[in-house]
Amino acid sequence: MPNKLHIVNGDAFGDKLRASGIDGDILVWRESLYEGPIGMQMSDSVLLTIRAVYMNRQHGIPEEMFNSTTLEQEKALDKLAEDVDEIVLWFEHDLYDQLMLCYLLSRLFALPDRSYKVSLLSINQFPGVELFHGLGQLDVIQIKQLHDKWLPVNEDQLLLAYKVWTAYSASEPHLMATLLEEDLSALPFLKKALEANSERYPSMQNGLNTIQQLILELIGDGEVPVLSLFQKVSYAASHYGLGDLQFWAIVDSIRKCEVPLVRLTGGDKLPSYGEPLPPQFDNWQLQKTDIGKLVQAGDQDHLYLNGMDDWIGGVHLFGQKGLWRRNAATTGFLKM
Repeated sequence: MPNKLHIVNGDAFGDKLRASGIDGDILVWRESLYEGPIGMQMSDSVLLTIRAVYMNRQHGIPEEMFNSTTLEQEKALDKLAEDVDEIVLWFEHDLYDQLMLCYLLSRLFALPDRSYKVSLLSINQFPGVELFHGLGQLDVIQIKQLHDKWLPVNEDQLLLAYKVWTAYSASEPHLMATLLEEDLSALPFLKKALEANSERYPSMQNGLNTIQQLILELIGDGEVPVLSLFQKVSYAASHYGLGDLQFWAIVDSIRKCEVPLVRLTGGDKLPSYGEPLPPQFDNWQLQKTDIGKLVQAGDQDHLYLNGMDDWIGGVHLFGQKGLWRRNAATTGFLKM
């Protein structure tokens, strides 16, 4: 019997897929390629060290654990030809998953010996699920309906994924801007995902990215519970695929800065990796500061006030001025 390997995002879905009686082994991909510095080969020792420090600073993930998990996954990819006849990739339509998908396909594209089949199951809806966010919503019976529904990955899809990862890994955003003007239909959910990636850059108008701006808009003039805000942002920006750790970090990017744009009441530290929600977390609230109101309106600039130190793929955005910003009118980028 042919030996299959299913690569999935997240332990929760991996457990359900296993319980569904799927034929083959399951590799859960745990690397968040949405965040931190990115390169063509994620096991590169220099890059891995920088990423481990970043993930520890951003989310409290232990560096040693991050390093070992990443290397274990990369080694599993490198030895695929020895073990499998078919690889099945299960990834969703949002930015978080599409970036993972492009990395995995680009790695497979670059491997010298690819005697196995590569297949893909990627969906943005499921019958009977009114608001489909991802495969993790499905129960075991629903997942069984997806068995053998995957489709072969062709060379055009592999090449496109390689081009995407090359652009995403670049130290400047021009390759990605050019790519967005091309035909991306070989991977049908890719264009919207990469448009969301562009929205992660600070705007020319006030230095906020799209999610930071959305947070200020949803807070309004009063106070909003943190959990409620997470749910509203997740719904309004479902094409990002944000998890709770990513959301807490985005909130902190406008809260724990020199001139805060939001104020947290009820507690002072949002949860880190492996931590349970604090007691009475339902009562924790966010409200805008006076400066936050001015930045939201475009009367002040977040970066000129606070600067930033973050990565979008291979692009390091550091400092207060001379950073890449998105031009909403042209979908291009410029430094200011």
